[in-house]
Amino acid sequence: MDEIVQTLSDIVKLDTVNGSEKRVADYLEKLLAAHGIAAHQVAYQPDRISLVAEIGDGNGPVVGFDGHEDIVALGGASKWQVDALSATIQDGKMFGRGTSDMKSGLMAGVWAMIHLKDAGVPLHGTLRLMATVGEELGQYGARQLAEAGYAQDLDSLIVGEPSGADKRLLQQPQIQQMLAIDAAGAEKIATANHTNEQHFIELAHKGSLTYVVHAKGIAAHSSMPEIGKNAIADLIAFYEKEDTYFQTLTATNPLLGQTTPVVTMVKGGEQINTVPASADLSVKIRTIPELPNAQITAAIKQIIADLNANGAQLSFEMISDFMPMHTADDAPLVQAADDIGKVVLEQTLPKIGVSGGTDASSFLAANPDIDVIVFGPGNITAHQVNEYVDLDMYRRFITLYERMITRLLS
Repeated sequence: MDEIVQTLSDIVKLDTVNGSEKRVADYLEKLLAAHGIAAHQVAYQPDRISLVAEIGDGNGPVVGFDGHEDIVALGGASKWQVDALSATIQDGKMFGRGTSDMKSGLMAGVWAMIHLKDAGVPLHGTLRLMATVGEELGQYGARQLAEAGYAQDLDSLIVGEPSGADKRLLQQPQIQQMLAIDAAGAEKIATANHTNEQHFIELAHKGSLTYVVHAKGIAAHSSMPEIGKNAIADLIAFYEKEDTYFQTLTATNPLLGQTTPVVTMVKGGEQINTVPASADLSVKIRTIPELPNAQITAAIKQIIADLNANGAQLSFEMISDFMPMHTADDAPLVQAADDIGKVVLEQTLPKIGVSGGTDASSFLAANPDIDVIVFGPGNITAHQVNEYVDLDMYRRFITLYERMITRLLS
Protein backbone atom coordinates (compact mmCIF):
# COMPACT_ATOMS: atom_id res chain seq x y z
CA MET A 1 0.00 0.00 0.00
CA ASP A 2 1.52 3.34 -1.02
CA GLU A 3 1.62 6.35 1.29
CA ILE A 4 -1.32 8.15 -0.32
CA VAL A 5 -3.65 5.23 0.36
CA GLN A 6 -1.99 4.36 3.69
CA THR A 7 -2.59 7.82 5.13
CA LEU A 8 -6.25 7.68 4.12
CA SER A 9 -6.51 4.26 5.74
CA ASP A 10 -4.87 5.63 8.89
CA ILE A 11 -7.37 8.45 9.41
CA VAL A 12 -10.41 6.34 8.48
CA LYS A 13 -9.44 4.03 11.32
CA LEU A 14 -9.56 6.97 13.77
CA ASP A 15 -12.97 7.13 15.47
CA THR A 16 -14.10 10.74 15.13
CA VAL A 17 -17.87 10.25 15.40
CA ASN A 18 -19.15 13.73 16.28
CA GLY A 19 -16.02 14.45 18.31
CA SER A 20 -12.40 13.50 19.12
CA GLU A 21 -11.20 15.22 15.93
CA LYS A 22 -7.90 16.03 17.66
CA ARG A 23 -6.77 12.57 16.54
CA VAL A 24 -6.99 13.64 12.90
CA ALA A 25 -5.54 17.10 13.53
CA ASP A 26 -2.49 15.61 15.30
CA TYR A 27 -1.98 13.10 12.49
CA LEU A 28 -2.19 15.74 9.77
CA GLU A 29 0.06 18.17 11.62
CA LYS A 30 2.77 15.51 11.83
CA LEU A 31 2.36 14.51 8.18
CA LEU A 32 2.56 18.09 6.95
CA ALA A 33 5.57 18.83 9.15
CA ALA A 34 7.40 15.90 7.55
CA HIS A 35 7.12 17.83 4.28
CA GLY A 36 8.15 21.19 5.68
CA ILE A 37 4.65 22.60 6.07
CA ALA A 38 3.80 24.24 9.39
CA ALA A 39 0.25 23.84 10.65
CA HIS A 40 -1.65 25.68 13.37
CA GLN A 41 -4.15 23.96 15.65
CA VAL A 42 -7.34 25.79 16.63
CA ALA A 43 -9.10 24.28 19.63
CA TYR A 44 -12.90 24.26 19.76
CA GLN A 45 -12.74 21.97 22.79
CA PRO A 46 -9.73 20.12 24.21
CA ASP A 47 -10.39 17.02 22.08
CA ARG A 48 -11.92 18.89 19.15
CA ILE A 49 -9.16 20.57 17.15
CA SER A 50 -9.32 22.19 13.72
CA LEU A 51 -6.12 22.62 11.70
CA VAL A 52 -4.95 25.41 9.39
CA ALA A 53 -1.90 25.25 7.11
CA GLU A 54 -0.69 27.56 4.34
CA ILE A 55 1.79 27.56 1.47
CA GLY A 56 2.56 30.13 -1.24
CA ASP A 57 4.34 33.47 -1.45
CA GLY A 58 1.40 35.50 -0.13
CA ASN A 59 1.51 37.88 -3.11
CA GLY A 60 -1.80 37.20 -4.77
CA PRO A 61 -5.20 35.58 -4.30
CA VAL A 62 -6.07 33.31 -1.40
CA VAL A 63 -7.48 29.90 -2.33
CA GLY A 64 -9.01 27.93 0.50
CA PHE A 65 -9.50 24.20 0.76
CA ASP A 66 -12.00 22.95 3.32
CA GLY A 67 -12.47 19.43 4.66
CA HIS A 68 -13.97 18.22 7.91
CA GLU A 69 -12.47 15.72 10.32
CA ASP A 70 -15.65 14.43 11.98
CA ILE A 71 -17.88 11.59 10.80
CA VAL A 72 -21.47 10.54 11.45
CA ALA A 73 -22.49 7.58 13.60
CA LEU A 74 -21.23 4.21 12.43
CA GLY A 75 -24.62 2.52 12.15
CA GLY A 76 -25.30 -1.00 13.33
CA ALA A 77 -22.22 -3.19 13.08
CA SER A 78 -24.32 -6.12 11.86
CA LYS A 79 -25.38 -4.11 8.81
CA TRP A 80 -21.84 -3.54 7.54
CA GLN A 81 -20.09 -6.05 5.31
CA VAL A 82 -16.81 -5.06 7.00
CA ASP A 83 -15.88 -3.34 10.25
CA ALA A 84 -16.97 0.30 9.90
CA LEU A 85 -13.54 1.59 10.94
CA SER A 86 -11.43 -1.03 9.20
CA ALA A 87 -10.66 0.86 5.95
CA THR A 88 -10.96 -2.49 4.16
CA ILE A 89 -9.93 -2.40 0.50
CA GLN A 90 -11.86 -4.56 -1.98
CA ASP A 91 -11.96 -4.26 -5.78
CA GLY A 92 -10.34 -0.84 -5.82
CA LYS A 93 -12.65 0.60 -3.17
CA MET A 94 -11.93 1.50 0.45
CA PHE A 95 -14.86 0.79 2.77
CA GLY A 96 -15.46 2.49 6.10
CA ARG A 97 -17.26 5.34 7.80
CA GLY A 98 -15.88 8.61 6.52
CA THR A 99 -14.26 7.21 3.40
CA SER A 100 -16.63 9.27 1.25
CA ASP A 101 -17.74 11.89 3.77
CA MET A 102 -15.18 13.15 3.80
CA LYS A 103 -11.81 11.88 4.87
CA SER A 104 -10.88 11.05 1.27
CA GLY A 105 -11.63 14.64 0.23
CA LEU A 106 -9.66 15.99 3.18
CA MET A 107 -6.66 13.78 2.42
CA ALA A 108 -6.83 14.65 -1.30
CA GLY A 109 -6.49 18.32 -0.34
CA VAL A 110 -3.64 17.52 2.05
CA TRP A 111 -1.73 15.53 -0.57
CA ALA A 112 -2.26 18.20 -3.21
CA MET A 113 -0.68 20.71 -0.81
CA ILE A 114 2.21 18.35 -0.04
CA HIS A 115 2.90 17.59 -3.71
CA LEU A 116 2.91 21.28 -4.64
CA LYS A 117 5.29 22.06 -1.77
CA ASP A 118 7.62 19.12 -2.49
CA ALA A 119 7.76 19.98 -6.20
CA GLY A 120 8.53 23.62 -5.47
CA VAL A 121 5.67 24.83 -7.65
CA PRO A 122 5.61 28.64 -7.50
CA LEU A 123 2.29 29.79 -6.04
CA HIS A 124 1.71 33.53 -6.35
CA GLY A 125 -0.73 33.90 -3.51
CA THR A 126 -1.79 31.59 -0.70
CA LEU A 127 -3.23 28.09 -0.49
CA ARG A 128 -4.97 27.74 2.87
CA LEU A 129 -5.92 24.25 4.03
CA MET A 130 -8.62 24.18 6.72
CA ALA A 131 -9.52 20.89 8.42
CA THR A 132 -12.54 21.53 10.60
CA VAL A 133 -14.41 19.96 13.49
CA GLY A 134 -18.12 19.46 13.90
CA GLU A 135 -19.35 19.92 10.34
CA GLU A 136 -21.94 17.18 10.67
CA LEU A 137 -23.61 18.75 13.70
CA GLY A 138 -23.42 22.52 13.54
CA GLN A 139 -20.33 23.52 11.51
CA TYR A 140 -18.61 24.41 14.78
CA GLY A 141 -15.08 24.45 13.40
CA ALA A 142 -15.86 26.38 10.22
CA ARG A 143 -17.83 28.97 12.16
CA GLN A 144 -14.96 29.33 14.66
CA LEU A 145 -12.36 29.75 11.90
CA ALA A 146 -14.56 32.23 10.05
CA GLU A 147 -15.05 34.31 13.19
CA ALA A 148 -11.29 34.19 13.79
CA GLY A 149 -10.67 35.84 10.41
CA TYR A 150 -9.64 32.92 8.23
CA ALA A 151 -12.41 33.68 5.71
CA GLN A 152 -11.90 37.44 5.38
CA ASP A 153 -9.27 37.30 2.62
CA LEU A 154 -10.48 34.19 0.80
CA ASP A 155 -11.08 34.72 -2.91
CA SER A 156 -12.19 31.17 -3.62
CA LEU A 157 -12.91 28.02 -1.66
CA ILE A 158 -12.87 24.37 -2.68
CA VAL A 159 -15.01 22.23 -0.39
CA GLY A 160 -13.83 18.67 -0.87
CA GLU A 161 -17.15 17.01 0.02
CA PRO A 162 -18.19 14.00 -2.09
CA SER A 163 -19.58 15.02 -5.48
CA GLY A 164 -20.00 11.70 -7.27
CA ALA A 165 -22.26 8.74 -7.85
CA ASP A 166 -21.91 5.31 -9.43
CA LYS A 167 -22.20 5.96 -13.18
CA ARG A 168 -24.99 3.39 -13.48
CA LEU A 169 -27.25 5.62 -11.38
CA LEU A 170 -27.58 7.97 -14.36
CA GLN A 171 -30.21 5.53 -15.59
CA GLN A 172 -32.49 6.41 -12.68
CA PRO A 173 -35.30 8.91 -13.37
CA GLN A 174 -34.69 10.86 -10.15
CA ILE A 175 -31.06 11.49 -11.14
CA GLN A 176 -32.17 12.57 -14.60
CA GLN A 177 -34.71 14.92 -13.04
CA MET A 178 -32.01 16.45 -10.83
CA LEU A 179 -29.89 17.09 -13.93
CA ALA A 180 -32.88 18.33 -15.96
CA ILE A 181 -32.13 15.83 -18.74
CA ASP A 182 -33.93 12.94 -20.39
CA ALA A 183 -32.77 9.35 -20.75
CA ALA A 184 -30.91 10.18 -23.96
CA GLY A 185 -29.06 12.99 -22.24
CA ALA A 186 -28.12 10.71 -19.37
CA GLU A 187 -26.82 8.12 -21.81
CA LYS A 188 -24.71 10.77 -23.52
CA ILE A 189 -23.11 11.76 -20.20
CA ALA A 190 -22.48 8.11 -19.29
CA THR A 191 -20.93 7.34 -22.69
CA ALA A 192 -18.51 10.26 -22.33
CA ASN A 193 -17.40 8.96 -18.92
CA HIS A 194 -14.43 6.59 -19.04
CA THR A 195 -14.51 5.78 -15.31
CA ASN A 196 -16.88 3.99 -12.95
CA GLU A 197 -18.11 7.13 -11.23
CA GLN A 198 -19.88 10.27 -12.45
CA HIS A 199 -19.01 13.52 -10.76
CA PHE A 200 -20.71 16.90 -10.66
CA ILE A 201 -19.49 20.41 -9.96
CA GLU A 202 -21.77 21.70 -7.23
CA LEU A 203 -22.11 25.43 -7.75
CA ALA A 204 -24.93 25.93 -5.30
CA HIS A 205 -26.48 24.50 -2.20
CA LYS A 206 -29.35 25.58 -0.03
CA GLY A 207 -28.90 27.21 3.32
CA SER A 208 -31.06 26.43 6.31
CA LEU A 209 -32.96 28.02 9.15
CA THR A 210 -33.86 25.89 12.14
CA TYR A 211 -35.97 27.42 14.88
CA VAL A 212 -38.46 26.64 17.63
CA VAL A 213 -41.51 28.70 18.54
CA HIS A 214 -42.49 28.34 22.19
CA ALA A 215 -46.03 29.01 23.39
CA LYS A 216 -46.72 29.72 27.06
CA GLY A 217 -50.13 29.19 28.65
CA ILE A 218 -51.69 28.68 32.08
CA ALA A 219 -52.45 25.20 33.33
CA ALA A 220 -55.96 24.40 34.54
CA HIS A 221 -58.20 21.41 35.02
CA SER A 222 -59.82 20.39 31.75
CA SER A 223 -63.23 20.82 33.34
CA MET A 224 -62.51 24.51 33.92
CA PRO A 225 -60.58 25.67 30.84
CA GLU A 226 -61.85 29.24 31.32
CA ILE A 227 -59.45 29.79 34.22
CA GLY A 228 -56.46 28.60 32.21
CA LYS A 229 -54.79 29.59 28.94
CA ASN A 230 -54.32 26.97 26.24
CA ALA A 231 -50.78 27.15 24.84
CA ILE A 232 -51.67 24.76 22.02
CA ALA A 233 -54.40 27.10 20.79
CA ASP A 234 -51.89 29.96 20.48
CA LEU A 235 -49.43 27.65 18.74
CA ILE A 236 -52.09 26.57 16.23
CA ALA A 237 -52.84 30.22 15.51
CA PHE A 238 -49.15 30.76 14.83
CA TYR A 239 -48.96 27.66 12.65
CA GLU A 240 -51.81 28.87 10.46
CA LYS A 241 -50.31 32.32 9.92
CA GLU A 242 -46.87 30.82 9.32
CA ASP A 243 -48.30 28.42 6.75
CA THR A 244 -50.01 31.32 4.96
CA TYR A 245 -46.67 33.12 4.87
CA PHE A 246 -44.92 30.03 3.52
CA GLN A 247 -47.34 30.00 0.58
CA THR A 248 -45.93 33.37 -0.50
CA LEU A 249 -42.35 32.08 -0.82
CA THR A 250 -42.34 31.72 -4.61
CA ALA A 251 -38.88 33.11 -5.38
CA THR A 252 -36.85 30.59 -7.39
CA ASN A 253 -33.15 29.87 -7.88
CA PRO A 254 -32.27 28.35 -11.27
CA LEU A 255 -30.29 25.51 -9.66
CA LEU A 256 -31.94 25.15 -6.27
CA GLY A 257 -35.59 25.78 -6.97
CA GLN A 258 -37.75 27.35 -4.27
CA THR A 259 -37.38 27.73 -0.52
CA THR A 260 -38.45 24.54 1.25
CA PRO A 261 -40.12 24.99 4.66
CA VAL A 262 -41.07 21.99 6.80
CA VAL A 263 -42.67 21.87 10.25
CA THR A 264 -40.79 18.95 11.76
CA MET A 265 -41.94 18.61 15.38
CA VAL A 266 -44.87 19.64 17.56
CA LYS A 267 -44.91 19.13 21.32
CA GLY A 268 -47.44 20.30 23.88
CA GLY A 269 -49.39 19.55 27.01
CA GLU A 270 -48.68 17.64 30.19
CA GLN A 271 -51.57 15.19 30.50
CA ILE A 272 -54.91 14.55 28.87
CA ASN A 273 -57.08 16.19 31.55
CA THR A 274 -55.05 19.40 31.91
CA VAL A 275 -55.17 22.62 29.92
CA PRO A 276 -51.63 22.78 28.45
CA ALA A 277 -49.31 25.39 29.89
CA SER A 278 -46.68 25.02 27.17
CA ALA A 279 -46.29 23.92 23.58
CA ASP A 280 -43.45 24.02 21.04
CA LEU A 281 -43.27 23.93 17.25
CA SER A 282 -40.01 23.18 15.42
CA VAL A 283 -39.33 24.24 11.83
CA LYS A 284 -36.59 23.53 9.29
CA ILE A 285 -36.40 25.77 6.22
CA ARG A 286 -34.04 25.12 3.31
CA THR A 287 -33.23 28.56 1.91
CA ILE A 288 -32.05 30.10 -1.37
CA PRO A 289 -30.00 33.25 -2.11
CA GLU A 290 -33.00 35.02 -3.65
CA LEU A 291 -34.78 35.07 -0.28
CA PRO A 292 -32.24 35.85 2.46
CA ASN A 293 -32.42 34.01 5.76
CA ALA A 294 -32.66 37.32 7.62
CA GLN A 295 -35.77 38.30 5.66
CA ILE A 296 -37.53 35.05 6.54
CA THR A 297 -36.53 35.37 10.20
CA ALA A 298 -37.89 38.91 10.35
CA ALA A 299 -41.21 37.78 8.87
CA ILE A 300 -41.59 34.95 11.39
CA LYS A 301 -40.78 37.27 14.26
CA GLN A 302 -43.37 39.75 12.96
CA ILE A 303 -46.05 37.04 12.99
CA ILE A 304 -45.16 36.31 16.61
CA ALA A 305 -45.25 40.00 17.52
CA ASP A 306 -48.71 40.42 15.94
CA LEU A 307 -50.12 37.42 17.80
CA ASN A 308 -48.56 38.52 21.08
CA ALA A 309 -50.19 41.92 20.64
CA ASN A 310 -53.51 40.09 20.70
CA GLY A 311 -52.82 38.15 23.89
CA ALA A 312 -50.63 35.22 22.84
CA GLN A 313 -47.38 34.44 24.70
CA LEU A 314 -45.05 33.23 21.99
CA SER A 315 -41.26 33.36 21.83
CA PHE A 316 -38.74 32.58 19.09
CA GLU A 317 -35.59 30.47 19.54
CA MET A 318 -33.08 30.25 16.70
CA ILE A 319 -31.33 26.87 16.60
CA SER A 320 -29.16 27.39 13.52
CA ASP A 321 -28.81 29.83 10.64
CA PHE A 322 -26.72 28.76 7.63
CA MET A 323 -26.44 30.74 4.41
CA PRO A 324 -27.19 29.34 0.97
CA MET A 325 -24.45 29.31 -1.66
CA HIS A 326 -24.48 29.95 -5.42
CA THR A 327 -21.34 30.69 -7.43
CA ALA A 328 -21.58 32.02 -10.99
CA ASP A 329 -20.68 29.38 -13.54
CA ASP A 330 -18.22 31.75 -15.26
CA ALA A 331 -16.15 32.30 -12.09
CA PRO A 332 -12.46 31.41 -12.54
CA LEU A 333 -12.77 28.72 -9.85
CA VAL A 334 -15.61 27.01 -11.71
CA GLN A 335 -13.86 27.28 -15.06
CA ALA A 336 -10.70 25.74 -13.59
CA ALA A 337 -12.67 22.86 -12.08
CA ASP A 338 -14.47 22.25 -15.38
CA ASP A 339 -11.50 22.55 -17.73
CA ILE A 340 -9.11 20.49 -15.63
CA GLY A 341 -11.73 18.11 -14.25
CA LYS A 342 -12.88 16.99 -17.69
CA VAL A 343 -9.34 15.92 -18.50
CA VAL A 344 -8.32 14.38 -15.18
CA LEU A 345 -11.63 12.65 -14.44
CA GLU A 346 -12.24 11.73 -18.11
CA GLN A 347 -15.89 12.82 -18.16
CA THR A 348 -18.17 15.76 -18.69
CA LEU A 349 -19.06 17.53 -15.46
CA PRO A 350 -22.65 18.79 -15.11
CA LYS A 351 -23.00 21.86 -12.91
CA ILE A 352 -25.71 21.40 -10.29
CA GLY A 353 -27.21 22.66 -7.05
CA VAL A 354 -28.07 20.45 -4.08
CA SER A 355 -30.25 20.74 -0.99
CA GLY A 356 -27.72 19.69 1.65
CA GLY A 357 -25.31 22.22 3.15
CA THR A 358 -21.57 22.37 3.85
CA ASP A 359 -19.00 24.36 5.82
CA ALA A 360 -19.22 26.92 3.01
CA SER A 361 -22.23 28.48 4.73
CA SER A 362 -20.15 29.50 7.75
CA PHE A 363 -17.31 30.93 5.66
CA LEU A 364 -19.77 32.87 3.45
CA ALA A 365 -21.41 34.33 6.54
CA ALA A 366 -18.10 36.06 7.27
CA ASN A 367 -17.27 36.87 3.64
CA PRO A 368 -20.14 36.65 1.13
CA ASP A 369 -17.82 37.42 -1.80
CA ILE A 370 -16.06 34.04 -1.81
CA ASP A 371 -16.47 31.90 -4.93
CA VAL A 372 -17.19 28.35 -3.75
CA ILE A 373 -17.54 24.93 -5.32
CA VAL A 374 -18.28 21.58 -3.70
CA PHE A 375 -16.19 19.04 -5.60
CA GLY A 376 -14.42 16.01 -4.21
CA PRO A 377 -13.85 12.26 -4.24
CA GLY A 378 -16.59 10.16 -2.74
CA ASN A 379 -20.15 9.44 -3.64
CA ILE A 380 -23.72 9.07 -2.40
CA THR A 381 -22.83 6.20 -0.06
CA ALA A 382 -21.99 8.94 2.47
CA HIS A 383 -23.86 8.35 5.77
CA GLN A 384 -24.89 4.86 4.60
CA VAL A 385 -23.70 1.45 5.73
CA ASN A 386 -20.92 0.08 3.52
CA GLU A 387 -19.78 3.62 2.71
CA TYR A 388 -16.82 3.56 0.34
CA VAL A 389 -14.56 5.68 -1.82
CA ASP A 390 -13.28 4.68 -5.25
CA LEU A 391 -9.50 4.82 -4.80
CA ASP A 392 -8.95 5.65 -8.46
CA MET A 393 -11.11 8.76 -7.98
CA TYR A 394 -9.28 9.61 -4.77
CA ARG A 395 -5.98 9.65 -6.69
CA ARG A 396 -7.46 11.58 -9.60
CA PHE A 397 -8.76 14.31 -7.30
CA ILE A 398 -5.32 14.83 -5.80
CA THR A 399 -4.00 15.55 -9.30
CA LEU A 400 -7.07 17.66 -10.08
CA TYR A 401 -6.60 19.81 -7.00
CA GLU A 402 -2.90 20.28 -7.72
CA ARG A 403 -3.62 21.54 -11.24
CA MET A 404 -6.52 23.74 -10.16
CA ILE A 405 -4.51 25.40 -7.41
CA THR A 406 -1.53 25.91 -9.73
CA ARG A 407 -3.78 27.60 -12.28
CA LEU A 408 -5.57 29.79 -9.76
CA LEU A 409 -2.29 30.90 -8.17
CA SER A 410 -0.19 31.19 -11.31
